[in-house]
Amino acid sequence: MNTDLKKPRGAILRDKARFKILACGRRWGKTYLGITYLHTGIIEPEGFSWFVAPTYRQAKRIAWPVLKKLHRAWGWHDKIQYSEVELTATLPNQHKISLMGADNEDSLRGVGLRRIVMDEYAYMKKNVWGEVIRPMLSDYNAPALFTGTPDGLNHFYDLYERGQSKEKDWQSWQYKSIEGGYIDPLEIEAARRDIDARTFRQEYEASFETVSNRVYYSFNRSVHDDRRNDLEQSPIVVGMDFNVSKMCACIGRRIGKNEIHWYDEVVLKDSNTFEMAATLNRKCPGAAIYPDPAGSSRSTSGTKSDHQILRDNGFMVIARRAHPPVKDRVNAVNSRFLSQAGDIRMTIDTESCRELVTDLERVTWKGSDINKSDLARTHMSDAMGYCVENLWPINRGFVGSIMR
Repeated sequence: MNTDLKKPRGAILRDKARFKILACGRRWGKTYLGITYLHTGIIEPEGFSWFVAPTYRQAKRIAWPVLKKLHRAWGWHDKIQYSEVELTATLPNQHKISLMGADNEDSLRGVGLRRIVMDEYAYMKKNVWGEVIRPMLSDYNAPALFTGTPDGLNHFYDLYERGQSKEKDWQSWQYKSIEGGYIDPLEIEAARRDIDARTFRQEYEASFETVSNRVYYSFNRSVHDDRRNDLEQSPIVVGMDFNVSKMCACIGRRIGKNEIHWYDEVVLKDSNTFEMAATLNRKCPGAAIYPDPAGSSRSTSGTKSDHQILRDNGFMVIARRAHPPVKDRVNAVNSRFLSQAGDIRMTIDTESCRELVTDLERVTWKGSDINKSDLARTHMSDAMGYCVENLWPINRGFVGSIMR
């Protein structure tokens, strides 16, 4: 191949990670990089490699011309068989490079792949990777490249964060549009004047922007992240939500009268309070638990109340007699993260409390109530909120707590 690989692109292609995630601004050159990626390394005879766009139409309109252009630049064009119907280029050794659309996910199943590009992954359904594509890479331990411009804190962001961790086989990069070398700086400045700041950051600076109607707007992971481990003498507190499909508990240490640090969490799917109590007994026996007030009168286990199960396991249960207004609980949480006076009185180990952080960054309002449409969300932040509101209530005239 003889193509112009500007400095960052070459480094990405040479990196040894199996799974690579590239977040970049518009017109950075990710399509060229993705097509080039499919032609690097050993191209096995009679193998299959795919470039997957959010829709088949996008693959045909954007990536197919780039594929042919690069083949001409490399002097390959006359040696390759092209199928305009199937959007497939068959190389001389019968290796097939196909362009696909993720909009018909069932059509993607079944083929063992040698290499794949997931382009604009933020705009695909979350399950396309885990349920459909990932098993197709297992036959040959095939690698994958995810590219795209961010679209909030969704599943593309999850993979980007995975690449930023020290997990083996994963690596991620982030580049602004200007760093691609293809856009005139004057055009960038014109766009800056024409669109709002949040959209500019997302589209041209590849910024993973939080949603505009966040419930927990005071939380900022770069500000509130704390990996401290010097609090062994501070009392442990636990917030708990009893949702059956996703039972959650966040574990923290209270620091003096006004501060708290969350350092661990427990997520149990399709479980019950007996199992949660056993898990917490291994982590923090005898701790003070601040659970969902509704647990005093109902059970996720079909026998005793949830609160009674916790008490029977040696925990001190402290709960409201009834739910306070949702906004009182939310305001209590936001004021711990950042008060009007600028005080930060709550921190989180963001590495150990990933479920909690995800909630804090993604839970939104729906009218005057918290949006519960995403069944995976709100449970851990609710658990934390029960504890925080009880310890530091905003509305001090609200009905008191029961402690047993």
